[in-house]
Amino acid sequence: MNIRKATSADLPQIKALYSLLFEQLANYEPDYLQPALQDETFLRKVVAAEDNLVAFIYAIDGQVIGFAIAKLEESPPYHCFIPLTCMYLMDIVVDETSRGKGIGKALIERVKQWSKEQGADYLELSVLEKNTLAEALYLREGFETFTKSMRMKIE
Repeated sequence: MNIRKATSADLPQIKALYSLLFEQLANYEPDYLQPALQDETFLRKVVAAEDNLVAFIYAIDGQVIGFAIAKLEESPPYHCFIPLTCMYLMDIVVDETSRGKGIGKALIERVKQWSKEQGADYLELSVLEKNTLAEALYLREGFETFTKSMRMKIE
């Protein structure tokens, strides 16, 4: 398998993939999102596994073609929540030329495995409603809709 934990040497390629991700997200929601560079401080925390963060990369011949970043979280401090541990899949992206080859699925599987190793009770993510290809992947991998976020623009 070509999946391993990310290191600081992977940061330039991860940043490039983040730029691709942010550009795609901005295309889905141009009123709220814009193309950007990912924060270097955040990425350094991720590869250092600080703040319960982890990053896995999928590489072929030293080229990072996909990554997944996740964070271990506890239930919110409300009495109505059953105390559980969540692995939140913050971001996942695969280079456009490598999509449809099972790389996203493999990254999700690796995050699921790591979630079990960390004692997480469930895996959660958010997806833009217009990102139907990603949503289809998540549904195929066993994710179910749990909540819906709604937004209203004030004009």
